[in-house]
Amino acid sequence: MNTSNAIDRREDWISVSTRKIRRPGDPEWDDYIRFLGLPHLQEVRTIDSWCNPCHDGNYFAHSVEEALDLIDEGIVRKLRSPDEYHLAFVDAQGPHAGIEHPRFRLLGHDLSDETWTSSLLNCGYWMDPLDAIARRTMPNGLLNFEDALQAKALLPEAWNGDPHAFVTIWALYEILDGETSED
Repeated sequence: MNTSNAIDRREDWISVSTRKIRRPGDPEWDDYIRFLGLPHLQEVRTIDSWCNPCHDGNYFAHSVEEALDLIDEGIVRKLRSPDEYHLAFVDAQGPHAGIEHPRFRLLGHDLSDETWTSSLLNCGYWMDPLDAIARRTMPNGLLNFEDALQAKALLPEAWNGDPHAFVTIWALYEILDGETSED
């Protein structure tokens, strides 16, 4: 077992969980969209458990193969409805950045403080100089990497040093179902 600080930092792991997708028609949707000022959103995908409820906790893997094993072996809860998905997220500037695997579909990038509160999707309306970036969020509420980098640089000054302004950029992936049969 590797006990170095690098492997013990949660940013160095691949986090895997089963999440509920928030969509129009959900009980809090209208108020939530007004709070964010992002009427173009069609759904919300995030690491933030309030915005994207986590059904069974977060599990951590050292590699893509270990992350897939967590799902394929039933350690991470199986999907029970079309409103659920398996989320994997990694530090977009860390050792697992840029995962390329046929079962990992990049959803976009989120920003959060150390508590995994999404600065993008759970801290209210983004005003100047961040509003142009917020308007470029994808229909799932996430950013492309370039916009996430720009937001990370602007947040500390724009939010006057608020703790939610000091963020990690996370790359979010949907883990797709795979072949589980044995030959």
